[in-house]
Amino acid sequence: MISTMSTIKALRCSAIVLAIVFVASSASYSRIGFDKYHNHKEMTNYLMQITDEFPNISSLYSIGKSVLKRELWAVKLTTANELLGVPNVKIVGNIHGNEPVGREIILHLIQYLLDNNSKNKAINNMLRTTVIHLLPSMNPDGFERSSPQPCPNDGMQRSGSRENANAFDLNRNFPDFFNPHTVPLQPETKAMMGWLKSVPFIMSLGLHGGALVANFPYDGSLDSVPGKLQKLNETLQIADVFELYKIFRNDSSYNHNIKNMESLTPDDDVFRFLAKQYAELHPTMHNGLSCEDEYNLKFKDGITNGAAWYQVIGSMQDYNYVWHGCMEITLEMSCCKYPPASFLESHWKDHLKPLLTWVQQAQRGIKGIVTNRITGKPIPNATVSLTDRENYVNTTVHGEYWKILLPGVYKLRVNATGYDEKIVRVKVPEEQEDQEEGPRPQLVNVQLDPTKTKMTTADGGSSTVSDSDHYNTYWVSGSDEHRATDRAVLSADTDVVLIGADRPLAGVQKSFVDKGLLLVVNVNGEDGEEDDGYYDPSRGNRYDVNRLQSMRPPLPVQSSSSRSGNHFPSPDSSLTRAVTMLCLLPFSYFIVHILS
Repeated sequence: MISTMSTIKALRCSAIVLAIVFVASSASYSRIGFDKYHNHKEMTNYLMQITDEFPNISSLYSIGKSVLKRELWAVKLTTANELLGVPNVKIVGNIHGNEPVGREIILHLIQYLLDNNSKNKAINNMLRTTVIHLLPSMNPDGFERSSPQPCPNDGMQRSGSRENANAFDLNRNFPDFFNPHTVPLQPETKAMMGWLKSVPFIMSLGLHGGALVANFPYDGSLDSVPGKLQKLNETLQIADVFELYKIFRNDSSYNHNIKNMESLTPDDDVFRFLAKQYAELHPTMHNGLSCEDEYNLKFKDGITNGAAWYQVIGSMQDYNYVWHGCMEITLEMSCCKYPPASFLESHWKDHLKPLLTWVQQAQRGIKGIVTNRITGKPIPNATVSLTDRENYVNTTVHGEYWKILLPGVYKLRVNATGYDEKIVRVKVPEEQEDQEEGPRPQLVNVQLDPTKTKMTTADGGSSTVSDSDHYNTYWVSGSDEHRATDRAVLSADTDVVLIGADRPLAGVQKSFVDKGLLLVVNVNGEDGEEDDGYYDPSRGNRYDVNRLQSMRPPLPVQSSSSRSGNHFPSPDSSLTRAVTMLCLLPFSYFIVHILS
């Protein structure tokens, strides 16, 4: 009897010991430190474990695969119950393989947001009002081929693999607003482009290294090297020849002695605000000191226009803005591209507050839903713009739109095929910020009246199918609103926009037509072959815009509360835990029994 009681007592004690050990290991198993950079396998395990630990707040999904078939993992964070009208933002790291500081900071940011959701009012509000997508590594192949370098260094040190596995620089690989796209699109680039078509991102950060500055669009300009080379077919001046010689002699991609002109977007005021705010909140970025003393370069207020620094063709931030209206800025986060891991914690502390404040800016300005005044139904693919700015955003399939604006009075113009244009006066007040929770958006819903007579005059007349009706639509999955995995389908038939052969492509570019949807059509009207590049109208071709349905992205946006689809279960599942406890039970019984 005594032996039996001792056995029961020992078993109870062993169970308690197991429980304590299990809880302690569970609490720390999915946590990461600042002692190392995490390779792709370690990063994957961590992301699976921590999203499995917080299933109602986070979900893990892949936007595609790298050249070497590594998953491009993204984590989606939100606590919003109803996602209609909730803005989406994204942060992308490790675009260049040998610039991984942003990669590690994103991993720690995921951990920080999940751990502090229930503890911090500002974080709780942020996750309740925003959908945050975090992609730690856009170039996992390049990262695996790189390693830490001594620090300090000259910032532009190019050791390691900057490019992807096909030796392409991913930040020179996107369709360009100012120049023909001649570089083959890489798998990572295509994945990013598909992601942007799948989710209506309104803000984005691209994290780099090698300098300490906040860089805003445009990166390119009509005055770029390819633009100058085009003059060879026209009237090339002696001064142009001399300038081209100097540029090529000095390697234009990384030369900082050349004084470039700014290339400004219609939303330059907002871009400057976002960049300057980030730099001001960073302990040293706002000082504007260059990491490269030999160039004697300084960034006023710690910010720079991309083209004014050095011009880039095919940059990701320009693509985000021109094609999708997404306000992306590029952050150069550290003077050393790939510093030793001992530097990571200090970089994390320097960037945490600026990152959190940046996310809050998704609530700045206005948002709303565009609907049919007669039926009350949302109008997808309506264009929303300001009367004094030559750019616009499109409404989602649910009629949603967002526009980041600074305080002021604006005239909002809303257009949609088959509806009368409407102009609404909007005031964004000066004081609308909660010091802890950040800005709050003005809700501006717009109702459009259906056009009574649809005019389709061919030449010179007005038409409801205009050059601006280009179907650069933001797709939002029905999973977010209805908690299902099926994609939303636009029921109404979609018009086709024809751009005549007499319209130069430069004019098309200026009107912000989504060049990703251009398809060449032969003179006889037969479809030509699709290509990643653009076509020259002088060859006798004209341009046609594909129907919206044919451009539906393959990736549905996964609900944060969904446990199916793209959310992958952690290896540390309930079954694994149970088996582990059963295996450890005899051992713990033996230990407790001996000690007793």
